[in-house]
Amino acid sequence: MSFENEFFGPGNRLRWDAIQTGSLPADVQQRLGPFLEDIAHSPEILALPRVREGGEVQWYVLCSSSRVVRVARDEVRGFLGPTYSDFEGRPTHLDPKDPVEGAVLANYGNNAFRIEVPDRQLLDAARERLRLLIRLRKERPTRYAQRVRAAGRILRDFEYALLANQETAAAEYVEELRSGGHLSATNLVFLEVRRLAAGRQWGAILALPELRALLGMVRPRRVTEALIRAVYFSHLRAFEESGQAAEAVERFRSEIFDRFRDLYRTRANISGFEVDASFLMAAACGPARPEIGQAILAVYPPDSQERAYLTKLVGLIPSPAPPSQPAPLDRARAAFAEADVDRAYELAMTLPSSFDRSALLLRCARDMGTLSAAHVALGSIGALSDPDRVRLDRHVTLARIRDSLVALSTTDVTIPSPPTVVEDIPSTWATWLKRLTAEEPWKAAVFVAETGAREWNVEKFLRAPNTVQETADLLLSERPQWGQVALRDALPYFLEFCVLAGADARLKPVYESLFVAVALDPHVSLPQVAALVRIAHARLELGVSAPEYVETIRQLASAIQAVESPSVADIALEALEVVITTACPDVGERQQFAVQVIGLFQRWYTRIDAAQFALLRSLSDELAMAAAMPDLELEVGSVHASSEWAQLNGKRIAMYSLQDSALRRAAHVVSELCPAVRVDTFNDHVGGSPALRKASATADVFILATGAAKHAATTFIEARRPKGLITLYARGQGSASLLHALREHLERREPAWNQ
Repeated sequence: MSFENEFFGPGNRLRWDAIQTGSLPADVQQRLGPFLEDIAHSPEILALPRVREGGEVQWYVLCSSSRVVRVARDEVRGFLGPTYSDFEGRPTHLDPKDPVEGAVLANYGNNAFRIEVPDRQLLDAARERLRLLIRLRKERPTRYAQRVRAAGRILRDFEYALLANQETAAAEYVEELRSGGHLSATNLVFLEVRRLAAGRQWGAILALPELRALLGMVRPRRVTEALIRAVYFSHLRAFEESGQAAEAVERFRSEIFDRFRDLYRTRANISGFEVDASFLMAAACGPARPEIGQAILAVYPPDSQERAYLTKLVGLIPSPAPPSQPAPLDRARAAFAEADVDRAYELAMTLPSSFDRSALLLRCARDMGTLSAAHVALGSIGALSDPDRVRLDRHVTLARIRDSLVALSTTDVTIPSPPTVVEDIPSTWATWLKRLTAEEPWKAAVFVAETGAREWNVEKFLRAPNTVQETADLLLSERPQWGQVALRDALPYFLEFCVLAGADARLKPVYESLFVAVALDPHVSLPQVAALVRIAHARLELGVSAPEYVETIRQLASAIQAVESPSVADIALEALEVVITTACPDVGERQQFAVQVIGLFQRWYTRIDAAQFALLRSLSDELAMAAAMPDLELEVGSVHASSEWAQLNGKRIAMYSLQDSALRRAAHVVSELCPAVRVDTFNDHVGGSPALRKASATADVFILATGAAKHAATTFIEARRPKGLITLYARGQGSASLLHALREHLERREPAWNQ
C-alpha cells in the first residue's frame, strides 16, 4: 500500500471532515487499517503518520490556521521534545519534490510541520505521548473567564492606541468595553467613530447605521471633528489638489450642507486643515460670516499650498447684507438659530446681564464644549438677580446644562451661589494637577484634562518657564489614590498636548517627568509602551546627560520586557531605531539595549515575522553587532518569505516619508525578502516631482508615513492614486511602521491585490 497515493494521491486527498467524524468509506478504512489507528486528531489539529523506506517513522502535524500552528509547535515540543523526537519547535523545511511533503505544502502551506522519531525503540512511547496531547486538546474545556478591568483603565489604553495609530488595538478595547457593559451604546458609537478615523476609514464612518442619530445629538468635540473629516475626505478632497474651490463649494451646497449642517455649528476645540476648509465652505453656503476667513488664514504660512486653497474659499464667502439693526439680543438668538454658535457666543458676551443672555451663553457653552465658554456662562449666572436665578432653577434644560458645567469646577459648589465656580474651573495644567492633590475626589478631572488638552494654548504654556517647571514638578508630586488614577487616565491627553509642541527644548523638564509617570505605571499595555517610546524619543532629541541616558534606556528596556508578548516586536524595533538615530553618550548602554532586543526576538522566534528579523539584522549591522544576531532568522525568514512576501514578485512598491533613514531601511528589507520587487522611495517636501507623480499613478502599493509627511505631498499622492491600486498608511514614522503596514496587507490578501 502506498501512503502517498492513499492519503494524497490525485482525487484521493484526505478530507478533514471525514477524519473528524469517522465517516471514511468502509473500503478506505479497510485499506488504511493500521494507519488509521495511528491518526490523531482534534478540531484544530490532525497528525498523520508516515513510514519511510528506511523504516523511519514521521508524523505530519496539519493545523487549521497559522495561529494554531504556532501554539501546536510549543505543545508538541513540550510533549515530545528532544527526548522522543528530533523536534525543537522550529519551522520545518518541507521538500516540495517529495510526493507527500509536496501535497502537504500544496494543501496546508506553512500550517504544517514534521516530527521524526529517530529511535525505533521510542516509537510506541512517542505515539502515546502524541495521542495524549491530542486527547487533552479535545478534552480541554472552553475557557469563558476573562480579565475584568476598570473602564478608566481600558479607555486609557484606547487613547494611547489612538495616539500611536494602532487601530487594531483600539478596536479590541472598544470590544472589551462593549462586552463588559461599561459604556452606553451611544458612547460606544463615539469611540467607534474615533477608531475608524484613526484608521482613515472615512467611508466606514459615513456608512455607520447610527450616523443619522449621531448628527442629531450633542457629541464630543473629537467625534464631531472625525465626522467633519470623513465628509471632507469622502466628498470634497478631490477638489483640493486641482484648486477647484468654486466646484467644491457647489458640491458642498448641493450635497453636504443640508444633510450635515449640524456639524458646522461651532469650530471650538476642533482643528485641522480639513476642518478649516469645511467651515469656509459652510460660510460660503450659509449665513454670511466673512470674519471667519481671516482667523483661519492667520494660522497658515503665506506661501503654503494650504493657504492658497483656503484663500480661494474665503473669496467665495458672500459679503454680508446691510444690517437692519435688530436688537443685539435678537441678533444673537438668530445666529444661534442659524447654527452659527461661535457668532452667537461672541454677540452674547457683549450683552448686558440678563436671564436671556445667561440662557444663550449656557446653550452655547454646551455646544462648544470648551472650558472658557463654561467659565463665561457660569460667570453670567453669578451676576443675575435672585428672581432670575430661581427662574433658571425651574427651567429643566438650562438647569441641567448649568449643573454639567458646574461639575467641571475643582470644588463642590451649591447653586444658586456660583460666583466661586468661575475661579475653580482650571485654565492651566498646573491648576488641574493641584486639584488632584485634594482629598475629595473630582469626578470631572479626566474630562477637563481631555478638553484642556485641545483648548489650552501650548505656546502660551511654553512662554511661561515657571509654569512649565511647576507642571513638571506637579506631575511627580504626592497625591491620593483617586488623584493618581485620574492622572494616569488623563496622561494620554497631556501627551497629546505636548506633542503639539514637538521636541521643544522648553518642554524638557515636562518630558522628563512625563516619562517617569508613564514608565512607573504598574499596568503595562502595548499602546502605553508605544507612548513611552515616543516620549523617550523626544527626551533623547532634546539631549540628555550620560546618567539620564542610561536611566531612559533601561526604563525603556524594562517596559518592553514587561509586556511578555511577541506582539511587542514592532515596538522594540521602533525603540531600537530611536536609539540608533539619536545622540548616544553611552555606547555600551546602547549595545546592551540592542542585545536585550535581540534576546527578545530569540525568545519569541517562532512568532516573529521574516521582515521583523530582517529589520533587526539591518539595525544590528548599523551598530556593528552582526555577530550578536542568532541564526534563527535565517530559518524563520526563508519559510515566511516563500509564502507571504512572494506575493510581491513583479510588483512595484512606493514609500513616502520625510525620514530618509526609515525609507532606506524599509526598502532594503523589502528588497531582501523579495528580490523581484521594485521599491521606490520619496521624501518630497511639497510634492509635485515627475517621479512622485508617476509612482502615485502606477505603483501597485503606496505606503505613506503620515506621521512624517507634509500635507501637500500627501494630498498630491492621494489625488493621483487610481481606485484599483492600494494605498497604505503607516502608523508611525520609522521603518518598522512602514513594514508593518505592508505586512498586514500581505496577511489580509485583499481581493484588490490581484486586480
